[in-house]
Order: sequence, then C-alpha cells, then structure tokens
Amino acid sequence: MPAALERFYARLAAEGRAPEQVRAEDFAAVSASRTAFRTLMTALARFAPDVPTAAARPVKEEWDRWLNSRYNAKPRKPPRSRRVALAPEDWPERWQAALPRLEQRVRRGEERYRPLAPTSRDSVIQAVGMCATARRAAMETGTALGDSFSPELAEAFLAFMLERENPKTGGPVSYRTIADYMERIASFAIRGGLMTTDGAETFSEITAACREEQALETPAKHGKVRAFMAKHGLDSILGAALAAKEEADKLPAHSAAALRLRRKAVIFAMLVNGADRQGDLSGFRIGHEIKRHPDGLWEPAFRQAKTGLWKENGPLLHLTSLLIDAHILEGRPAWCLGERLRALDGCNLISLTLEPMSTYYPSALLKEEFGISGHLLRTLITNLLRQERPDAAWAVQKLLGHSSRYMQETYRTEFAETAAIGKYHAALADMVKAA
Repeated sequence: MPAALERFYARLAAEGRAPEQVRAEDFAAVSASRTAFRTLMTALARFAPDVPTAAARPVKEEWDRWLNSRYNAKPRKPPRSRRVALAPEDWPERWQAALPRLEQRVRRGEERYRPLAPTSRDSVIQAVGMCATARRAAMETGTALGDSFSPELAEAFLAFMLERENPKTGGPVSYRTIADYMERIASFAIRGGLMTTDGAETFSEITAACREEQALETPAKHGKVRAFMAKHGLDSILGAALAAKEEADKLPAHSAAALRLRRKAVIFAMLVNGADRQGDLSGFRIGHEIKRHPDGLWEPAFRQAKTGLWKENGPLLHLTSLLIDAHILEGRPAWCLGERLRALDGCNLISLTLEPMSTYYPSALLKEEFGISGHLLRTLITNLLRQERPDAAWAVQKLLGHSSRYMQETYRTEFAETAAIGKYHAALADMVKAA
C-alpha cells in the first residue's frame, strides 16, 4: 500500500494536479495490474478517504471486463426466439399478397383507407401474425379453416388469445388487447378483400363484446394508484431520493452501486419536481435541455418528444438542484463543480456520458421501489393538485406541458366537478352553523 500511494501522489505531482482533480488516466497510469489497482483503492479508502475516487470507475470496469473475459468466459448459448406471431413469409399466400395494400390507398364500398404509417403498419402485421399462429394451432387440432377471414377464424383467434398469458405480467391477456388485435386484423382483411360478410359481423361482435368487458374491468391504472396511495405519498418518493443519496455517500464513490443510487436520487426528485415524462427526462443533456444557474438552481427547458410542445416551468427546487450537484460531483469537493460542468457539457444528465440511459430506466427504478411507473406518478401529481386546488386546472396544464385543447377535453371537467363538490360541502357547513 505505501508503494501504491507513493506512485499515485508522484503521478499527481508530475501532472500538477491536486488529489481532488484526479482523473481516470491517473488511476490507469499507476495500476499495471488489477491487483495493483485494488491495492491502491484500498489504500486510499483507508489512509486518504478525502480523495474522490469516482474517476476510477472506468478503470475498474476495464479491469473487471479483463477478469471476466480471462477467467469467467462461458460459452454463449444460442438465442432462443420468443416470437409467437408468424412472420409474413409463413402466412397463407392470399394473406401475403394483400400486404402491399397497407401502403396503398384502398376503397372498399363506402370506406376509404389511407396508407398506414410505418408504426401502424408494423402493429397490423404483428396482429395478423398472431392470427396466423392461432389459425395454424386450430388446424393442428383438426379444425378446418380456409384462407379467408371467416367467423370460424375469428372464434379460433379469440380462443387462442383467451388461453394465452401476458408475458410481462404473467396474467391473462386483457380484453382491451384482444379488441385492439381484432380491429387491426379486420382492417387488414377488409383492405385485402379477404373478409367474408359473416366474418365481418363476427369480428365486429367479438370486438364490441371485448370493449364491454374492458369497461367493466377496474382500470389497472386506478388500482395501482390506490395501492400506492394506501401505503405511500409523493413525500415517500422524495424520502427515497434522500435515502438513496445518503446511502451512496457511504459507498466508495467509484463503485457502480454508488452511481446507481445517485441516479435514483436525481430521477425520483426530478419526477416529483417537474412531472416530466420519463422519455424526456432520460434525454436531458447538461447545458442544453437542462442548465445550472449561477445561484445554484437547475432549470430544464425542452421540447417534449410526445407532443412537440415547448415546456419551460422555471428552476427546480433547491433540494432537487442539490441532488443533481451531488450526482455530478460524484464525491468530489464543491469547488470542482465548475470543472465538472465544463467536462460534462452535452453529456446525458442521468448517465453522465454522451450515451443516454434507456427511456424506461426511470420507470424501472420506480417499479422496483414502489411498484408504479412514471406515467402513474404524473397522475398522482394531477390528483393532488385537483384535490388541493380544484380552481387551478391551468396549473396542471402548465406542469404537465399539455396543450390548451387537451386540458379542456381531459382535465377541465374533472377540476370543475371537484370544485363544485367543494363548494357544495362549504355551503352545507354554513347551513349547519346557521342551524
């Protein structure tokens, strides 16, 4: 350890840098082996705990990759496809011949069909592929099915979907999903001239029945919100952010666990503070979509990916800004913040690299901790504002970044109803006092 420390400080002296300004190349230069690197990290933790070691993370990851490739290499298993829907080349010939109709203008009777966008086209192909799978399964059991979209095919597909389970939840496929698939399949069949007259009626009847069943089900979204509110509140998410930051401070700054905890702290605080969509938050770049003001407060200003609308709601709270600072410093002293901001300009706020995190990373952390998604968190914030200030529907419009038309259609009525109930209870209380 003394030799490791001597090499480390000699390197810093030669480069003219203070220990607080140590870089990844410094750790790499004095670590000729993985053992030498681990010895230096142990020595710094024991005898120089004030030296920030976050910059050593890429060196540690490189040595870990070397170790795994040398000693822990395992033969790669051939990938196993989980695809259920049949690919178009495995469809009946008439179905394959109808595929180009998805990209053409088609008129069937009084109905006119426009060319589908790529994403819509892919969803239709996936649904028809599932129908082809159901058709093959039914024929293997002895059911005679032609290549037209008939009542028998509709019933076979319904039975197939009712027997399946949702791969994400492990539960049954929802009636909403079945209805969506039925509509896509029917659209394809009508475009391609493959739908029989009685088949169209059966597809329509099954779709309507599934929609009715869907309406009778308790929405999963509301159920999850109620389950969360029974145990937690928005303050619980902020409490988890602070707890994650405090736990990270107890770990070596260069460890992957500490980095993950600091990311969690920032994500939780920002989701509550700004109510931004997880896709937008995952793409924030330092110095671009989010900037730090001289007073220490951070402020996001960006164009929303989903709506294309500009969102700019002012600086974040002081607590959120402090957590972002701690995430960027990674254990370094506060006076290193300016240098860190210059070095990370244009980097992703969450990953601290040029590569962004997964769009669903924030939701993964929320589900792990609380069992809810980032979208449900926006619902919780909306409910809180609606209950506390029913006269401030405009506040949710501003906070969530919706357009005026969207607010009028979706939120205005809910706020008006809540305000009316509030006035009713206030009037009732006055009557009781007067009596």
